[in-house]
Amino acid sequence: MSDASPVVADDFNALLELLDRETMREVVQLFLAAAPTRLETARQAVTSGNAAVAATALHTMRSGCGQLGARRLEELCATGEREAKHGDLAAVDTRLSEIDAEFARCLEWFHANGWSDA
Repeated sequence: MSDASPVVADDFNALLELLDRETMREVVQLFLAAAPTRLETARQAVTSGNAAVAATALHTMRSGCGQLGARRLEELCATGEREAKHGDLAAVDTRLSEIDAEFARCLEWFHANGWSDA
């Protein structure tokens, strides 16, 4: 795991320039609320052998990561999405553990920087 910030400040600030602080906080809160559901959907899809559902869940999560500057998390989701599209659900299962850890780092960053209450 990298010690680098889980969120690229320049990317985050680029979006912040387009939004007021209240709207940006709402965007962050929506992402943080939706991510656990998307990850659980991917996990259940792996368990049931449904690679297409896993790929879709990770694709959807990936786009939110990119908007907020969570580049490492975005990268992990993209890799998991590709693995799912290739039917390698064992790799996706392993990747989900990495995604969970990186999501926790992002959650901590958003909280520490005043964008999340939890």
